[in-house]
Amino acid sequence: MGMKLLGRMARAALLCLAMAASLAASAKEPPPLAAAQVRAALLRSADWQLANPRRIETTDWIIAPMYDGLLHAAFATGEPRFAQAVLGFGEQSGWSPRWRYYHADDHAVGHAWLDIYQLDPTRKERLAPLQKAFDYVLAHPVTEALDFRIKSPKTPGIRFTDRWTWCDALYMGPPTLVRLYRATGDKKYLDFLDREFRYTYEQLYDHDEHLFWRDGTYIGKTAPNGRKQFWSRGNGWVYAGLALLLQELPADHPTRPFYVKLFLEMTDAVVAAQQPDGLWRPSMLDAKHIPGGEQSGSAFFTYGLAWGINHGLLSKKKYWPAVERGWRGQMSTVKPDGFVGFVQPVGEAPDKFNETSTQLYGTGAFLLAGSEILRALGGATQTAPEKILAAAQAALDADRTPRAYARLVPERKDDLAWENDRVAFRIYGPALRASIEDSGIDAWFKKVDYPVIDKWYRDDIHNKVSYHKDHGEGYDAYGVGDTRGDGGLGLWRDGKLVAADTYRHADVMWTAPDVAEFVVTYDYPEIDGRKIREKRIVRLKLGEQLNEVDANFTVDGKPLAGLEVAVGVATQKPGATLTLRPEGGWMSVWETIDGQGVGTGATFLAGELREMKRATLPSTGHDGKAKGVEHALAILRTDADGRVNYRAGFGWTGAGKIADRAAWEAYLADPARASVKTSMVKRRAGEE
Repeated sequence: MGMKLLGRMARAALLCLAMAASLAASAKEPPPLAAAQVRAALLRSADWQLANPRRIETTDWIIAPMYDGLLHAAFATGEPRFAQAVLGFGEQSGWSPRWRYYHADDHAVGHAWLDIYQLDPTRKERLAPLQKAFDYVLAHPVTEALDFRIKSPKTPGIRFTDRWTWCDALYMGPPTLVRLYRATGDKKYLDFLDREFRYTYEQLYDHDEHLFWRDGTYIGKTAPNGRKQFWSRGNGWVYAGLALLLQELPADHPTRPFYVKLFLEMTDAVVAAQQPDGLWRPSMLDAKHIPGGEQSGSAFFTYGLAWGINHGLLSKKKYWPAVERGWRGQMSTVKPDGFVGFVQPVGEAPDKFNETSTQLYGTGAFLLAGSEILRALGGATQTAPEKILAAAQAALDADRTPRAYARLVPERKDDLAWENDRVAFRIYGPALRASIEDSGIDAWFKKVDYPVIDKWYRDDIHNKVSYHKDHGEGYDAYGVGDTRGDGGLGLWRDGKLVAADTYRHADVMWTAPDVAEFVVTYDYPEIDGRKIREKRIVRLKLGEQLNEVDANFTVDGKPLAGLEVAVGVATQKPGATLTLRPEGGWMSVWETIDGQGVGTGATFLAGELREMKRATLPSTGHDGKAKGVEHALAILRTDADGRVNYRAGFGWTGAGKIADRAAWEAYLADPARASVKTSMVKRRAGEE
């Protein structure tokens, strides 16, 4: 072999060694994070999640971090569409917390609602429901020492979750309270926050490990390796919650040093538990307990670390490597289309998950982390949040895309209203308990295919433009009072109707634009000391005249089979034409209102229909005078699960879809209108 050949081989070998060394070095030291790539990842995941709704209550704690993440993403990327989405959810939710006044989970949506309010404080309706809820809690505080280990508190009507007795609550409640202080200037919210936070801290904080036990039942529990069992997502909730709290807590607030000290103590414990792949394991001190990196807890930790650096609490030199590892680990959990996987399902302790496991809090935490990292990299927009929100509001107000839509309306006596491209309805809420209205269903006549209820309420309340008059889009000319209205129901006992009062509580569901859905609960007068309750799911699909109604009856919490209930369709005045077709499973009322024909009616499952008849039901007018109102009435019997299903709605000739009585009755008789069984919305433990 010649010397030249040997030389070439040697140089090639050296080149290979150099390349190998370079590759090894690059494997050990990946390139710095790039703002453009982080931004692109945020857009993909936010867009994917909004395009893929999950059937969940719009005020549930599970969706609250998604709102937080979407707002942070909007204000970091400058993309108004993400803020527009949260504005839409806020409108649907009536800017309210969920209905359990004391439960921290139901306060979590308050972060987003109040962040939006503070950017536009002219919209007082975005503050009032949260302020009302917390003012009630502060006026009626729970003082008993509650604990997850004591399931039955001594105080009547109080649950063991009515104080912050689990560590996740420190994400849910405190950031809302500090924002209430910012919105009102009233220090009573900070006083309550400090007192309750200290209570949880003293119960659940481990001063040796600088981490939180999930709740009292886990204190002292160990992982398989013998070390204490600390849940990563539970501590992620706390750590991210501290960032959201400190973001708004005044610099001179006397207890701020306590929260800063806690954040710093947790930081070192959090970083020490991070694994080489950048992710945290579900059991923080036992990486082998549940193998693999869990996305949601990891994202909350990454967000908190990046936030601490951006706000000068943490040394960038010391902690930025953990942020970079955390983000790279996050990206390993996200599919190319933006789907966020490897999220541990809803739970309270380390548990299994896989690449298809996803949840809204996982996506929300990812968006929080990415938004804060984008800011750290200098890639965030310079557009003020107020301008981004204004653009989002303008886009929302201008959107006339036909869709099915439901919303709570606390600013109008707790109404719940819903619509599609053809019809609109409403029911009445707790604020009208003292009035004659109860559980009947109101019908609103529409001439246009785009949503109108937001506009009609806003014009009626703020601009004194009544929705009882037609201003070109339709109007409310239908009278309900204490009748069944258009498809309301009640118990049927001894030949008499027993109606529920206004709804007890309500949830609007997140759905695709082609269906509106909500869940309401009604309480009926006790019978022989037994509490009868109805949970009703109502769905209205795009292009339909009829609601799908699924009513579930329980007695003392157990399904009530064989119960007779009545569905009624009320006449508006004498002389209406009632058509009863029990053999076809439908009934109709046809009459004229303001010169236009109106058909109301309902369809039923043959196996549940017991009888159909005309009935004059007693009623009281707004003038206080007693009268009788004729109804088409269907008597049904609940199945083994305590359920009945039916459809009810109307057609108005002014809308141009239903021409006359014959067309309306043909619509009801069409087999496509037949009622079907639908799936119930499952409740978690402790919900009624």
